Amino acid sequence: MAEVGHSSVIELDNMRQLGHSSCLACTHPDLKLDFALEGPNVIRCAFDFTKEMTSFNGYVHGGLQALVLDQAMTCALMAQGIFGATGDLNLRYKRSVEVGPSVCIRAWVEKRFHSMYYLRAELLQGGNTCTLASARFVEKELEA
Repeated sequence: MAEVGHSSVIELDNMRQLGHSSCLACTHPDLKLDFALEGPNVIRCAFDFTKEMTSFNGYVHGGLQALVLDQAMTCALMAQGIFGATGDLNLRYKRSVEVGPSVCIRAWVEKRFHSMYYLRAELLQGGNTCTLASARFVEKELEA
């Protein structure tokens, strides 16, 4: 397995402008995910889900949780200067996510094997882990 590099918010911003400027999760008025660097390999973002994003019993829809976690891992990869496409995405829903209290998403690249990257992410609310995600991303070149 190859080492992963260090993340950079400047690199993430550059990659977003180059090939990711119309991303739903980053540009939707109710989401507007804006990531900051937490450590050498970890990015994080805090935001609020709205009542329009709920499902059963008023909890946040699991599909929206999947969207923001997938996006967080995409951005973690871009923060290392790499474009990638999700090959598979696995989620573990541990606690229901409520509307109101802010959530925090953290994402990081765990390892690399050739052009395959293994990433993890978590969605936290009130200090509790609500949803865990893992994914494999395939490195992609930016198409003209």
